[in-house]
Amino acid sequence: MSEGLNLGGATGSNGTSGGNEGLGARSPVIEICGVRKAYRLGNRRVDVLRGVDLIVGRGEFVALRGSSGAGKSTLLHLLAGLDTADEGAVRVASVDLASASPSEASRFRNLKIGVVFQSYHLFPELDALENVCVPARLARRGVDECVARAKTLLERVGLGQRFEHRPRELSGGEQQRVAIARALINRPELILADEPTGNLDSRTGDEIVDLLCSLRAEQDVTLVVATHDSRVASRAPRVIELVDGRVESRLGGWG
Repeated sequence: MSEGLNLGGATGSNGTSGGNEGLGARSPVIEICGVRKAYRLGNRRVDVLRGVDLIVGRGEFVALRGSSGAGKSTLLHLLAGLDTADEGAVRVASVDLASASPSEASRFRNLKIGVVFQSYHLFPELDALENVCVPARLARRGVDECVARAKTLLERVGLGQRFEHRPRELSGGEQQRVAIARALINRPELILADEPTGNLDSRTGDEIVDLLCSLRAEQDVTLVVATHDSRVASRAPRVIELVDGRVESRLGGWG
């Protein structure tokens, strides 16, 4: 692990420019400056992010809204260390992900970031308890510790009677609850949710958003949800609108 990756939870500087109005005494968990990202499709260059600046304070709930192709998922992948920017700075919990090697980014993500995907991404051969334990076991935590916390989290998300059920035995909403519990197992500082209600009916989707909001407060984590659903976005105190790879508007703000 390079010296630049401090996994001890140090906070960032409050002096970062680029949309930090109203930050006050809160330290930023996310600091993005001048981020650009493009992909190649054959001989064609596709610009996905075109100079994004963004700061998200510790403990905030932010909705990242935009139509398909606006760059929401790409931005979340950069924040999770699953991809790297072509230009600009991406700092999460004071760590510069642009300078991290793939292995460093993977370890940082495992310890500091919980990711919730639209399609759940559960291991089909593992039961709910085993799926939730995976990140903690990768972090080399003891078996007893992993199991105890996984049971606590599954009970909290309403699946106390589903420990031994495999994904195929669970509904879509139940699978997403398992994925949320898994994202919280290592006590992350940041939860990134990419269209977490996209495969769910409206009632179940509302329940998942309720759960994320409650857990954000209980676990004292920062929550960023990427969505094209205005119902989901309306639940966030702050909404970031992405249009053609640029931040077009900021609704709400730090209270």
